[in-house]
This record gives sequence, C-alpha cells and structure tokens, in this order.
Amino acid sequence: MKKTTKAIVVSALSIVSISGLAACGSDTESADTTVAANSTAPATPEITVTGQWARQSPMATDMGAAYMTINSNVDDELVGAMVDTSVAEMTQVHETIMGEGDSMKMQEVKKIDVIAGTPTELKAGGYHVMLMKLVKPLELGTEISVTLKFAKAGDVVVTVPILEEAP
Repeated sequence: MKKTTKAIVVSALSIVSISGLAACGSDTESADTTVAANSTAPATPEITVTGQWARQSPMATDMGAAYMTINSNVDDELVGAMVDTSVAEMTQVHETIMGEGDSMKMQEVKKIDVIAGTPTELKAGGYHVMLMKLVKPLELGTEISVTLKFAKAGDVVVTVPILEEAP
C-alpha cells in the first residue's frame, strides 16, 4: 500500500508542477491585447479656431454676429456659445435658411456637428454665433471674447476682433 500511496502522491505533484509551469509560460496574446487596448484609446479633443471675426455693427442695431472656422481632431458638436453680458444679453448659435418667398431668415440650432479633420465654417449666410440685445455697438478695432461650448471638448474661449469684413 505504501508504494501505491507514494505513486499517487508523486503523480499528483507532477501534475501540479506541470500546471504551474504552464501558467508561468509566456502569453503573447495578453500582451498584444494590452497594446491594442492602449492604441484604440479615444483621443483628447483638441479644438482650433481660425479666421474669427465679428462685423462692426451700425449704431441703430442691437444685434451682431461672429464668424469663424472650427477644426477638431475628434468628432464633436458645437452645442452653444456665450459672451459676457457687458457685450450682449443673449447669445445663440444660428443658421441662415431660406424662408417664404426667397427671403432669408435665421433660426437657432441645438448643435452643429464638427467632423474630425474637416473644417466647420461659421460664416455669413450660414451658421454663425448670434449676439442679441447688444449692450453697445460692436466697434471697429475692438475685440470680444466668445466662449464656444462643445459636447466633448468643453468650453473654448476665442478672442474675436471686430472688423468691417472677413479677414
């Protein structure tokens, strides 16, 4: 009986040892999976704004508009904008559309899609940041700060010069 018990113990230890060695072996799949997971991590949103400007407003109006080109490294959405209340009481993101009888009208939009690597233009006759109830006219040669609100990138503050026409 002693030989049988000894044989069983030796066999059991051999199996445990072989299992342990297999567990300690190289597992290239898990290393590759870790690398793949790191390479597909989402990019941090980076917004750049160029060509920004706002048109000088006539003395008799209480509205103005800001224009610019937005670029992003990831898909995002422009979901709002604001200016200091010393500039305008209300700020909205608008688009110009065709109304009745070939007339143009503006309407607020909830968002503008910003596609990674594709410039998004806010320009006269299209999307723009609408400044309503101006506290005072937008004067040539001055600047205003516009805060753009993005779904992913968050708030981006842009200095906007007041000009007669697009740069």
